[in-house]
Amino acid sequence: MVVAALLTFVAPVAAQDANAWRAPFAAGQQARADGDHAAYAREMAEVVRIMPAGHLNRPFAQYHAARGAALLADTTATVAFLRQAWDEGIEALMISFAEFDSAFDAISDSREFRHVMGLAAEMEFSVQSLGGSVHLIRGAGSNVVAQVGGDGLLLVDTGYAPALTALRHALGGLSGGRVARLILTHPHEDHMGSAAALGAAANMLAHPGTTEAMREPYVFMEGVEMPPKSQTAYPDSEIASDTAFVSNGEEVRVAVTPAHTGADLVVYFTESRVAHFGDTYLAGNPMMFPGNEDADAFLDNLESLLDSMHPGRSS
Repeated sequence: MVVAALLTFVAPVAAQDANAWRAPFAAGQQARADGDHAAYAREMAEVVRIMPAGHLNRPFAQYHAARGAALLADTTATVAFLRQAWDEGIEALMISFAEFDSAFDAISDSREFRHVMGLAAEMEFSVQSLGGSVHLIRGAGSNVVAQVGGDGLLLVDTGYAPALTALRHALGGLSGGRVARLILTHPHEDHMGSAAALGAAANMLAHPGTTEAMREPYVFMEGVEMPPKSQTAYPDSEIASDTAFVSNGEEVRVAVTPAHTGADLVVYFTESRVAHFGDTYLAGNPMMFPGNEDADAFLDNLESLLDSMHPGRSS
């Protein structure tokens, strides 16, 4: 079944109420809950059509639109929405969740779907020096920070798992080679997707809440779960309170800032004057989930760290 209306999404509406997408999104979610696949697909396609370009939630809308089309076995619309999310690049690797989503079963063997799922293998990441021995690697879904030196690489976050090959290639271009330490800022897949692969031979550090989250299925949205992480992904050391250590001759401070997930860390390279905030700080969207927020403590911690700042994802 092909729903022609789904293909009217090509570009978002230029001039509009920035919140106009909320009504069709709510209607689409209700349709999904009611099992009305056609209404779900139609409403989410409308969300994509009217949501402003560059909106942080746009990849979620595109995923929902692709999901709705897949439930109608509409391969053309499904792939088009996924490819649009990929090309816009706000959170391109989010489309990889489709591999774990039964909603895509009807079209999962199609050549077109397999092609778009394989796009991660073609990725190339940019590497930017931030000063001192610290570098920023963009493209993995979240920003990855690497400190190089004689002690080996210290890595902050890993990005999505499908980005592993491209990330390894980027790391290979940095001196230091071996990943000696890996710090995870919080337990979301776009930040810890390759923890098992990169952390197996490294000293991995994370908040206790990250370890706890790894032992449970990772729920991307209702009905879309990834299996629990293998034990090789579990941190070797847990950071429950502010701490500091020396890596490659530089003091590295780690602050506990529960705000985004309740298991958030901020990593500050004191001499390079670079801080990695994970998703604790997002430009224009603090994204503090209910039950995890502590705004006063968060601001107190930031005051002691703010010299140079790089959010957990590009903005």
